[in-house]
Amino acid sequence: MSLNSINPMQGLMGGSLIGLSAATLLLFNGDILGASGLMSSFVIAPMRNLSDPSQQWKLAFLASFCFTTRLYLRMIDSDALIEEMPGGLPIVSSLGFVIGGFCVGFGTKRGNGCTSGHGICGLARLSTRSLAAVLSFMTSGIVTSTILCAAASPFRQDITSTAENLPTDATLNIGTVIAALAIGVTMQAFLRKTPQNINTPEKEELDNSRRKIIPAAISATFFSVGLMVSKMTLSSKVLGFLNVNGFKDGTWDPTLAFVMGGGLIVSFLSYQWVKGFNCFSNVNALECPLGQKDSLGKFNVPTNAVIDSKLLIGEAIFGLGWGIAGLCPGPAMVHACAGYPNVLFRWWPGFFIGSYLAEHFESLTSKLHLSRKDIK
Repeated sequence: MSLNSINPMQGLMGGSLIGLSAATLLLFNGDILGASGLMSSFVIAPMRNLSDPSQQWKLAFLASFCFTTRLYLRMIDSDALIEEMPGGLPIVSSLGFVIGGFCVGFGTKRGNGCTSGHGICGLARLSTRSLAAVLSFMTSGIVTSTILCAAASPFRQDITSTAENLPTDATLNIGTVIAALAIGVTMQAFLRKTPQNINTPEKEELDNSRRKIIPAAISATFFSVGLMVSKMTLSSKVLGFLNVNGFKDGTWDPTLAFVMGGGLIVSFLSYQWVKGFNCFSNVNALECPLGQKDSLGKFNVPTNAVIDSKLLIGEAIFGLGWGIAGLCPGPAMVHACAGYPNVLFRWWPGFFIGSYLAEHFESLTSKLHLSRKDIK
């Protein structure tokens, strides 16, 4: 990768948009921008996302994200997802997408976050737990990309075999269907009339849930554009950062650091307006999100400070998957909306299976332990 392909301002600008996405969701809805948690909820609690009014902002986020991605690729930059020559790094193989997706799904569920949840939001509120998580997945990602994923690795394939990985009409239609379904359910939730036979607190709760839809859609727009502007949707950019062998031949790509920096600055500033999380005195700090009514609205900001093996191992597994495929949930959402088959049919199924197994990890291991006792 040449120095000409490295654009710090582009990274800062894209990162700032990602930070603005997190700030919008926080200040108006009181929620955290966690791409892994949002997407895993669709396999762990799908009916809740569809039927529970308090969760339907997630569908609005997904619908807006898909729509924005397709519009950006059609109207602004049709080459936004075209990989640059990755400076001697072969591209990710089919096996790499499957294993990468599985590890990201399993690891982020066990560790409760990814680059957006722990990296952009957690570090911005000076969480030591998130700092430990980031150090864990960064270390794991660097070791994986640098040492375990050499050219001869089964997780890599020759760069001449890229044609089969490009979107087709059929895969593009899948992205369209996903967006259409999400938009349909979101509009139904937004336009649904409040039942007349419910009491005032229930009515206010439903109204608050409905108020989350528009800010979530705006947040998703910032998130999608930020990812594409920053080029974090390109595996070559991510792996170019994680593979520190690039220091030797001048191909190391620092773009990810600028993206994280831009996102952190904006996200940090947003927390200065949230009471209890502001580092500086602010008499105007909010006790209730801007888009919510004071009586029921609240900030759903994690306060867990425990740093344990579940967190560290989970995030290390996430870093393993990140270093293998060069994708975390946000960029993978962009690729799915754009119809990239390896992400649609390999990475995301792996992610959902990993998330599901991680969610039920304790119960599965408990059953396995009991079955072993019975055998003895």
